[in-house]
Amino acid sequence: MLKDRLNKILGGGLVKKFIIWTVVIIILLDILTAIFMQIDLDRALSEELNEKGELLARHLAEESSGLLSKEDTGDLHQLAVNINKSSKEVVYVYITDANNNVLAHTFNGSFPSELLSVNADNGTGSQVLNTKWGYVTDFKAPITGNWTGFVHVGMDRRPINEKIARTTRINIANILIEGVLGIMMAYIAGNYLTKPIRALVRGAEEIGRGNFGYKIEPASTDYEIQTLSNAFNQMSHSLSESISELRKLSTAVEEAPDGIQITDLDGYIIYSNKAVENIYGFSPDEFKGKHVNVMNMDPEFASNVIIPGIKETGRWVGELMVKHKDGREFPIWLNASMVKNSKGEPIAMVGIIRDITDLKEKENLEKQLLQADKLATIGQLAAGVAHEINNPLGNISLYTQMLLKKTADDATKDKLMVINDEANRAANIVNGLLDFARQSELKLSHIDINKEIGKVLGILKPRLKDIKVNTALAPLPLILADSGQIQQVIMNLLKNSIQSITENGEIIVKTSAKQGYAEMSISDNGCGIPKENLDKIFDPFFTTKEQGKGTGLGLSISYGIIKRHNGSIEVKSEAGKGTTFTIKLPA
Repeated sequence: MLKDRLNKILGGGLVKKFIIWTVVIIILLDILTAIFMQIDLDRALSEELNEKGELLARHLAEESSGLLSKEDTGDLHQLAVNINKSSKEVVYVYITDANNNVLAHTFNGSFPSELLSVNADNGTGSQVLNTKWGYVTDFKAPITGNWTGFVHVGMDRRPINEKIARTTRINIANILIEGVLGIMMAYIAGNYLTKPIRALVRGAEEIGRGNFGYKIEPASTDYEIQTLSNAFNQMSHSLSESISELRKLSTAVEEAPDGIQITDLDGYIIYSNKAVENIYGFSPDEFKGKHVNVMNMDPEFASNVIIPGIKETGRWVGELMVKHKDGREFPIWLNASMVKNSKGEPIAMVGIIRDITDLKEKENLEKQLLQADKLATIGQLAAGVAHEINNPLGNISLYTQMLLKKTADDATKDKLMVINDEANRAANIVNGLLDFARQSELKLSHIDINKEIGKVLGILKPRLKDIKVNTALAPLPLILADSGQIQQVIMNLLKNSIQSITENGEIIVKTSAKQGYAEMSISDNGCGIPKENLDKIFDPFFTTKEQGKGTGLGLSISYGIIKRHNGSIEVKSEAGKGTTFTIKLPA
């Protein structure tokens, strides 16, 4: 309570400190002044006392010289008494002969024997004694002439001490008065001098509370104070504008539709905006402090590729697969770059993240629609062409058979057999065209894809020869599909794998159940498909096989069958490393 009242009266810590230090300095100066004055006064009074004592001692010695020669001790005693009465500072007077015998003295009663030891070495001068009369300065002067001896005059120092004590009391009173006046003056000066500082402190406190743009009124007309106040107000205004811009920027970053993440130079996440949570399912707090590797399907991709790329070139842009909080995989587009300070030194990395799942699905859908349109157009053309070719082929085959029966010449028969085989081959192509173009109703039933795979592998077993087939068939739900057409798809894919393998062949068939659909993949370590041909492999009549080993309709027919079952078929391949077809059918 007392402290609060003092703070209220004195005006706070700064004024208190100013007052305290001002008063302390004043008091210290007064004390030092008093000490020096006291020393100087003591010196002056002591010199005055010494001069007076020496003068009285010499005068008494001169007067005593004549009386001592007459051996007149009575007059000598009277002379000592007169000198004693001449000044109140004189405590005693006594006269001795050369043998230190007391000839006269002013003491009532017997002479104090302890005084005989004063200046016993016959020297002259003064000596301070501590006697029963207090501190006394004994002045000794020699008597010259026929009769020699010494005169002693004792001067009292008490008047000097009293003057010094009186002066000390006056000095203490002055110090107290000056201290009080110093407090008052320091308070007035402190309030005046610290008023602008207190205004600045209040302004700083307001800014600290978030009151940006707070202004202070100049507490004085002094140029310096006004300059300081104006500088503070300008700083406050600039700070308010900067904070406002930062808030706008922060809001824009936080509400941006794309994910924005900031990491340190080692890839540990510092900041994530709201969009990042929408993309990954993890909140910004869950991401903070974690390494960006935790988001990627390849846990080392960021450390081995992205971060080194940013440090080397300042930027990395590309597509990569990441994982959602619920476990699903999805693609993103990442545009990451280095953040540098005003000196050009790297301080952080920032990444702009966009979920491209919808874009990918749209691209796939567009490809599928384009493929479906191509297939439909080609199917219509194929159906018309097939019907037009079938009749001439039938006639060629019929007349060839008739000629074979009537001809006995072996050379002619061989030629007719070639005609017949080529006609049959052409007929097979026409039948493939008809199958491709056929729009017959599906014969749907609940089937197990694993069993359909087993049936096809049994049929193709003679053609596998040295090719190793590994299966990893997981339990699958039954799907509603046309068993014959599904077998045809599996047959086409396996035949392609067999034909692509040259040596040390291996085919891997896998199945799995995932989120409402059955998935089947067929992989081989064959010759693979060049990248430039991947977008064409489902086109009718497109083939990478040697002439006479394929019509280019197998994958087109398979694509059409899977689409009619509301499924999807995808291919991944790399030249020289093999191919993987993945089929998904709704369960």
